[in-house]
Amino acid sequence: MYIGYMGDIVFTVSPYYMLTPTKFERESSGRWAEHNLLLRKPVSQFGGPGLEKLSFSIILDDDHGIKPEEQLKKLRKMRDIGAVFPLVIGGKPVTQNSWRLDSLKEGDCYWTVDGKLQQCVVQITLTEYEEGNLTEENAITTSYGGSSTTSTETGGS
Repeated sequence: MYIGYMGDIVFTVSPYYMLTPTKFERESSGRWAEHNLLLRKPVSQFGGPGLEKLSFSIILDDDHGIKPEEQLKKLRKMRDIGAVFPLVIGGKPVTQNSWRLDSLKEGDCYWTVDGKLQQCVVQITLTEYEEGNLTEENAITTSYGGSSTTSTETGGS
């Protein structure tokens, strides 16, 4: 049964395959500024909503049809390249925005006698990614020699 996905990591349950989020926690807050005044208490000003944060664990277990080393490689790459991706759970996007992978914490790992990773629990921390940032990042990349800049424009041969 399909549960959702995080980029190209698919959450699903079947008799031969199981990869589901567990220990799911969601955190959010408002953004507030305090303006100090002389001889008076500070004045608070609401600056808008803050970014949502999520944390959950997944169990990568060879006995559940998961290849732990392959999944860890995907997750590490998503973290290391700064991937921004949709997060869908229960057939619905968690928010209107995409997400970024902030951190991975690998623990409770077990190996077979021949050194193959058998099982690993991965704690994942995500932060909401406001889509307005993508337009700005693309503009900066283009301005500073990103993929849309040819070698002749940058003085190359």
